[in-house]
Amino acid sequence: MLKLRVASALAMAVVMIAAIVNLPTPWLAAFLLVLCLLAAREWAQLAGIVTRAGWLVYAITVSGAATVLWVVSAGWPSVVVVSLVVAAAFWVLALGVVLTYPRSRTVLLWKPGMIVAGAVALPGAWLALVQVAKTPHGPGLLIWLLAAAAAADIGAYFVGRQFGRRKLAPQVSPGKTWEGAIGGAIAILAWGVVGAAYFSGDLASSLPRWLGVTAILCLASVTGDLFESAFKRACGVKDSGGLLPGHGGILDRVDSIIATAPVFAVLAPVFLATY
Repeated sequence: MLKLRVASALAMAVVMIAAIVNLPTPWLAAFLLVLCLLAAREWAQLAGIVTRAGWLVYAITVSGAATVLWVVSAGWPSVVVVSLVVAAAFWVLALGVVLTYPRSRTVLLWKPGMIVAGAVALPGAWLALVQVAKTPHGPGLLIWLLAAAAAADIGAYFVGRQFGRRKLAPQVSPGKTWEGAIGGAIAILAWGVVGAAYFSGDLASSLPRWLGVTAILCLASVTGDLFESAFKRACGVKDSGGLLPGHGGILDRVDSIIATAPVFAVLAPVFLATY
């Protein structure tokens, strides 16, 4: 299973990096929109939309909302800012759901609420990734952001596997440990140092800002991961889908990215001069 997981992750990484480096922004946006549509399908099924027509309509609606944001972003930048702030704020609420689980299980099983939640979180993440891609350092920053989420996942997985003893959130995800979370935090903060060194001319002055943003991204990454775990646990399923060998569904692979992307898009222009 581990070999399959690693091989699948490497294949996805190659595809993503190739798309980011080689595709013009509109085509990259379209590529990411396809992933958004696939994630929306899985979210719809978790939210209780079980018919093919139902989840198809939901996925198209979510993708349509993302497309509208793309069109609007050209003429009304303030709408983009508000959309990103709302998407980032959603994950503050999601953290509350994770911390109060299983009492919050009724929230996760409330079909209208989770349908709306997906319509906020998924287009918000897509818009955030596209906005990062449109910046002067877009491809590099986008690769750094995706790698940051991956670093947190990889660090948590291998450290937790080797040294994990104390459960992080046993009611939500029994396999996750505090040791794994610390390993993920160390990995993503180390990646933050790489970001400061690569994107900033003055490492000494930029490093505290980069580490501050990266620390918040670490919390967002854990929140995204645990929120999806709580969502699945409330629904009584192990994986959000079966599209990715060794990982499950699209949501199982991008849960942390959905959370970190809008948070980064909101924080980076304020704190990182290279954005």
